[in-house]
Amino acid sequence: MEDKELIYKIQHGNKELLEILIEKYYDDIYRFCYYKTGNSSLSYDLTQETFLKLIKYIGTYKHRGKFKSYLITISMNVCNTYFDENKVELEELDDNQTYKENDSNELSRIEQKNSIDKALKELPEKQKEVIILKYYEDLKIKDISKILDEKVPTIKSRLKQGIEKLSRYLGKEDF
Repeated sequence: MEDKELIYKIQHGNKELLEILIEKYYDDIYRFCYYKTGNSSLSYDLTQETFLKLIKYIGTYKHRGKFKSYLITISMNVCNTYFDENKVELEELDDNQTYKENDSNELSRIEQKNSIDKALKELPEKQKEVIILKYYEDLKIKDISKILDEKVPTIKSRLKQGIEKLSRYLGKEDF
């Protein structure tokens, strides 16, 4: 079922379909929160808060673009509110993650991911958001522009500058 139809049915009383909608986007929203916070338990809480807000306001949603963009906007607001209210600095990645040590490909991939995550944390917040939305959430520049309420050229500039900084940080020519 398409998002538009699913949301229409939810708005007209079929609240059981909320579970389908949440399951469809849960991992995307959790991943976004994780990249904003670097902390899995905090990301879980912020993801839950995002979906609670969705449930509260689904009745007022007007289909004007991708629903995922709408959800990420809610999630971004939830994360920003949390940081504003708690004056929290972004934490380092969870140290308690376990990995398959006997799989060298897996270790190599994990090391690469950790390097990229560390490099992302060095970027200014606005550049980091654009890179996360573009490459981790696979959104188009136009959608990112709407989510962040910025002009397309501004988004393109932040993306270019962010990629250049990541490339320098990682010591690579082609990022």
